[in-house]
Amino acid sequence: MINLERFLSNLRVRLEEHISPNMMRVIRPFMTVQFVIFMLLGIVNTAVSVSTATLLDILHNAFLAPDNPLRLIAEHSRSNFIFGYIISIITSFFLNCHFTFHQRPTLKKFLKFPISYIPNFIFQYLMVFIFTALNLNSTLAYICAAILGTPLTFAAMKLMVFSRRKSTT
Repeated sequence: MINLERFLSNLRVRLEEHISPNMMRVIRPFMTVQFVIFMLLGIVNTAVSVSTATLLDILHNAFLAPDNPLRLIAEHSRSNFIFGYIISIITSFFLNCHFTFHQRPTLKKFLKFPISYIPNFIFQYLMVFIFTALNLNSTLAYICAAILGTPLTFAAMKLMVFSRRKSTT
């Protein structure tokens, strides 16, 4: 079995031979076991978000008649994306508290957690908007948006929600 910490350490050493120190300062926070766990949980969160949004797309097309007033609310894949995104944020909070940051979930953290997702949400929503405006597959849009937004979310979450401030006493 591979030792993940040793693997990441060796990878950092090899990258330092080919990448500038400034670039390594940017990359280094993403070459940790904590980030790998975050990425794995991101797969779970992406599955929750994509499956929720896709299921809503299917239900929307199957059950809402063209003259149904609810069709106006859920007219585009974008509203289904938003609902799937909200469900995945709730899932993500509890998984990341336990597995990534090893901290107890608290109401304060739960309320701060969605704020750390705002930059990611804007980025992902724009991706879904562009994909759907170009009439590209909405499920592909959900997946691409989630993958490309992951490093942004990790940095915001680590700084805003799960930072461990050292006491001055």
